[in-house]
Amino acid sequence: MRNKDTKVQYLCLLKRLYRESRNDSFTDLPFVDVISHFSKIIRWSKRKRSYDLKDNKFCFLASFEITDNIGQGYFKSARDEFRPNLLDRRTLAERRNPKEKTEGDIEKTHFVIKIDEHTREVIVLLEFNHFGISINNFINYIQKFSKKIDSENEVSTRYKITFGMIPKNNFLTELENFERAKVAEIYIDKQLLGNEALEFSQRIFEIKQDIKLVVSADTKASITNFGIDLFNTFKGKRNKGINRIRIKGIDRNGNETFVDTSFMGKHDFVDTIRNVETGESESSDLLDKMKIIIENF
Repeated sequence: MRNKDTKVQYLCLLKRLYRESRNDSFTDLPFVDVISHFSKIIRWSKRKRSYDLKDNKFCFLASFEITDNIGQGYFKSARDEFRPNLLDRRTLAERRNPKEKTEGDIEKTHFVIKIDEHTREVIVLLEFNHFGISINNFINYIQKFSKKIDSENEVSTRYKITFGMIPKNNFLTELENFERAKVAEIYIDKQLLGNEALEFSQRIFEIKQDIKLVVSADTKASITNFGIDLFNTFKGKRNKGINRIRIKGIDRNGNETFVDTSFMGKHDFVDTIRNVETGESESSDLLDKMKIIIENF
C-alpha cells in the first residue's frame, strides 16, 4: 500500500424554490432531504439508479450509508465506446484492448454529507476526481432522482438543486476575488439587544444566542468594500459583538459562492491509502478521513 493526496471540495447544498412571478425573489432552503433520498436510491437496482453523462460517460450511486448522522458513499462512473490499444511501459509493446465497447475503466468519486444540527445547513465534502464525476454531475444526479422520489410521493417538484462553493483560504483574498458581493449576513451576540444604544428589554434569555442581520446590495451593485470593513471590525480587538460573518456573491466564473469566517483554514487534501494494483484510493480509509473532517465543521 502507498499513500496519495486526494483533493476534496466543500459545498453547501441548497434547494431553490421556483418563483411565482418575476417580481418575487428566489427562496433558497437547505436541501435536508438529500440523505433520506440517497438512502432510498441505494436500495434501487443498479439499472434504475444509473445516470447518463456527456461524452459517453455514465454513473450510478454505488455505496451509501449513514453513520453518526453523517451520510457517506461513492459513485462509480466509466466511459464506454473508448478502447484504444494498450501500451506496455517496460517493453513499449502494443496489444489489442480486451475490453468490450460497452465497458469502461471504473472511477470512484467519494463524498460525505452533514446536516448542521443548529443551522440545518447541508455541507458536502466531495472528492475531486478529474476522471470521475464533477460537482455539476453530482448536483444533476441528486436533482433527477430527488424529483423522481418527490413526484412518486406527490410532493412538489417546483425547485432546482443548486450549491455554493465554500472557500477555505484567507477571507479577504476570497472576498476580493468575487465578481460581485450581493448579501452579507452578520451574526451578532444577543446581548447587544440589551445595550444602551438599542434599549431593548433586558429579558433576552429566550432569544437564541446569535441574531442574524442581513444586508443586501442594490440591483447590480456590490458590497465588497462593506464586507472588507466588516471583516476588519470582526478581527479587531473590539469586534462589537460580531460572532460570525458570511458574504454571498458570484465568483469570476459566474458561480454562486460565499465566504464564511467559520469555514476558513480547512484542508484541501486528504492523505489516503492507495491500492498498489488499481491505483485507487481505498474507499474505507478515504471516507473515514473525510468523515472526521466534516464532523469538525
